Amino acid sequence: MSSISSLFRRPLLIYDDKCYSCAKFAKSASTLSRGWIRAAGHYHSKEAKEAKSIIFPPGYDPTGMFWLVNKDGAFGARSGLLPLTREILVGIFRGGKASEIIAACEYGGMGASCYTPTNVFKRLVGMLSHGASFPFQD
Repeated sequence: MSSISSLFRRPLLIYDDKCYSCAKFAKSASTLSRGWIRAAGHYHSKEAKEAKSIIFPPGYDPTGMFWLVNKDGAFGARSGLLPLTREILVGIFRGGKASEIIAACEYGGMGASCYTPTNVFKRLVGMLSHGASFPFQD
């Protein structure tokens, strides 16, 4: 059986696929890395659901932030910015296959857009004020 870090030799960015600005963020990261960074949505991606079941302890809800999962561990929000930058730089030289980015903007059924300046600002503040990490120890 392969180790958990070998499953993520090519990084995976798990993002909120119910949020348009989050999907744009994931698409930008994948594009800037020339497809090296795979992207998968928290809610609609089988790959993300499987990865979360492997990485996070039972009862932990990882949907409150984006996660960059690489060979070293899972890094959420603020803790993931530096590893994300590193993986983008690696991707510039390595490249990969681009991921399909899903952006289902569901906003409480009110018909309002989740891509408003206020909501983008709230997401940005949330990302910069929260962080978590789950290092792999193989």
